[in-house]
Amino acid sequence: MFQPLFQQLGLSKNESRIYEILLTDGKLGVSDIAKASKVHRRNVYDSLDRLIEKGVVFEIRSPYENEYQAVNPDKFLEFLEEKRVILERAMPHLQQLYQSTPHKNEVYVYRGPEG
Repeated sequence: MFQPLFQQLGLSKNESRIYEILLTDGKLGVSDIAKASKVHRRNVYDSLDRLIEKGVVFEIRSPYENEYQAVNPDKFLEFLEEKRVILERAMPHLQQLYQSTPHKNEVYVYRGPEG
């Protein structure tokens, strides 16, 4: 349901599936994640590693099977804010580069949602 949104926020298809399942079902082991997401078990491990690295999933260690749980979705807002701050810092330099390059009178065609 929210997988396209998560993909727009930077998660891969498999990461989006897994994150949504963890949001819905709570903490799960790899076997349950693989069944629910229909992602191959090996790919689940890889995706979980990336999700942990991105800070949207955490691992709960256990003597039997480790479990994984989604972090509060507010984390995505933090990521966007961090990116906004980074871009704002770079913007004066980017604008300077743009302004220092001569531009001919041309027609620009923009595509996508904003176009």
